[in-house]
Amino acid sequence: MLRNKEVRIPLLLISIAWFLYALELSLNIQLFHLGIYPRERLGFIGIFLHPFIHGGFNHIFSNTISFGILSFALYYFIPKVADKILIQLTIYSGFMVWIFARPSFHVGASGIIYGIASFLFFIGLFQKNPRSLIVSLCVAVLYHGMLTGLVPNEKGISWESHLSGSIVGFFLAFFYRHVETTFSQKVHTDLQHDLYKEGYQPLENENIKYHYTEIDKKKTKQ
Repeated sequence: MLRNKEVRIPLLLISIAWFLYALELSLNIQLFHLGIYPRERLGFIGIFLHPFIHGGFNHIFSNTISFGILSFALYYFIPKVADKILIQLTIYSGFMVWIFARPSFHVGASGIIYGIASFLFFIGLFQKNPRSLIVSLCVAVLYHGMLTGLVPNEKGISWESHLSGSIVGFFLAFFYRHVETTFSQKVHTDLQHDLYKEGYQPLENENIKYHYTEIDKKKTKQ
């Protein structure tokens, strides 16, 4: 069953991006200067604002689709730390761009999108849960084309944001590899149900023990 947070948070973030884009169009202004400009003090604030600023309709539209799908998956499969993942992806990947990227304004949610995809892919591998591996496989199949965005191959594309997001997503997946997912919850429930179905119950009381005595041993010989 869907929880409100799974839809509410992604929609809120997407709405902020579209509001700012509509503001640019209506006032005939550009907000790209609110993005990350590496190694400049004024560009540091872009670490927190860059995911909401986009360079045009095609940019924001493509990011909306990808971010909507991946962020929904993040909140659905890993609800306990989904908020932390988004915040940490934004800050850490943005900081890497500010430190290492080319001297230009870097805007858009692409780095976050790459980070979520990387996180969902690697956490399935780290957890080694058969069901979570399905998510890893789906991400690999649906977003394998994103690999080309990790290297400089097109002018005007911040491949540094893509690479930073992917690296941060990998380390976050390793850090949160023991977090409980909806898959692990379901596996636990199914296992418990199967045990009761077969007539077995877990011994939760250590005082309940079977004592094997000599009398029992003689009976078994008979």
